[in-house]
Amino acid sequence: MFDTFVIFDKWRIQFLNEKLMLKPGTNGWDLYGKLVAQAYADAPDYDEEVAKQFKALTPFVDKMFKQIQSRVNIEFVDEDPYRNDDEMRQQVKSSGVLKIWKGGTDHPIFSAEENLKQRAVHDYMAHIQPMGGRGTGFDMKGEIQAYNAHLKTIPHSAAGALFTEVIGQASFFLNYGHFPKQKIALLPGFDYFNLGVVDGYDIINKELYKEKEE
Repeated sequence: MFDTFVIFDKWRIQFLNEKLMLKPGTNGWDLYGKLVAQAYADAPDYDEEVAKQFKALTPFVDKMFKQIQSRVNIEFVDEDPYRNDDEMRQQVKSSGVLKIWKGGTDHPIFSAEENLKQRAVHDYMAHIQPMGGRGTGFDMKGEIQAYNAHLKTIPHSAAGALFTEVIGQASFFLNYGHFPKQKIALLPGFDYFNLGVVDGYDIINKELYKEKEE
């Protein structure tokens, strides 16, 4: 039987022991985010061949959304409810309510309701629940950690879709300052299971450097 609370506990342990492949800084997560953002910008709007990977995320999201509702009340609101991740965690802890912004819900695959459910699952299970409730931030490192947590719960075949949805969109937003158009496409050149690995780059002392041409 699917045990959500066992998953929550495993995620706490994972976050406490997680060692990321890159470090903060110009040649670390900053460069990685720029490369992902550019790949997202260059990706086609809709690739029919990969649509099934995005559709595979829906059953998990529906099931986890119901489980999370047993822990907090979820409200969908018209305005962005939190200034930062710390404020979100503090308000959820004090009120027992997780507020989810309703904007930007036009998705090529998911209905508006499915898209909002996915946002709620991501925020709770990635930004609130891990690390004993300390969660992760909305910066590049935090989104990487959030993705790694989320990845543990979906079929491997849907990893590319989740990468586009989480890392692709977050990288675009952090680098260009606005939320991107949601796309149904995979981002080539990135390892979806070992974040930090990029085709054409070596990792040296947790920083990215272009491979030398022979």
